[in-house]
Amino acid sequence: MTCESSQALGHLLRDLAPQVLGAVTRRHGDFADAEDAVQDALLAAATQWPAAGVPDNPRGRLYHVALRRLIDQARSDVSRREREQSVVREAPDTASPADDMSNDLSIDGDDTLLLLFMCCHSSLTSASAIALTLRAVGGLTTREIASAFLVPEATMAQRISRAKQLIKSSAVPFAEPGVAARAARLQSVLRVLYLIFNEGYASTEGAEFVRTDLSNEAIRLVRTLYL
Repeated sequence: MTCESSQALGHLLRDLAPQVLGAVTRRHGDFADAEDAVQDALLAAATQWPAAGVPDNPRGRLYHVALRRLIDQARSDVSRREREQSVVREAPDTASPADDMSNDLSIDGDDTLLLLFMCCHSSLTSASAIALTLRAVGGLTTREIASAFLVPEATMAQRISRAKQLIKSSAVPFAEPGVAARAARLQSVLRVLYLIFNEGYASTEGAEFVRTDLSNEAIRLVRTLYL
């Protein structure tokens, strides 16, 4: 793969990551688990697609692979619990939630804006919400986010990890926020979109000083927000 092709693939995966994460989170319900599965899917794509070629529906393929990761993990967890309890259980008559996921491979629509509002969760401080959203939606690395906040990378990694745990413990479903919740999170959302655009306009890391993919995504989300 040429350098140009490699860069094009990187841009494609960066663009698709928040869309796939939003869809998988909506389907699975657990943001942290969904993010891990999507990261595995992106890593597999970055490894395999340069030789095999980009599939006709790359977003659908990433979504499918991420769901398979969740299914495998769920089955592994069940097996581990059964071994720990040393109990032989009969297979249930109904399909498990993990198995049911394999029957839903639809990824119509774009959940990126919904993911954006979920990351700007009411249980998080403004700083934590912005950091988490820059990671999940903006595709920025922990180092880039730490640079934007002028804190050490390790500190930012801990902040993002705590933010994900707070969202998980809140048990708030991944759904469109109501009018009041949307208004309460709007300032954080707008701040995030500004930072994403800013990182694209003047990148703090990498060989590219201008990252139009980030700027264009910020502009697209702002337009979607005001529709």
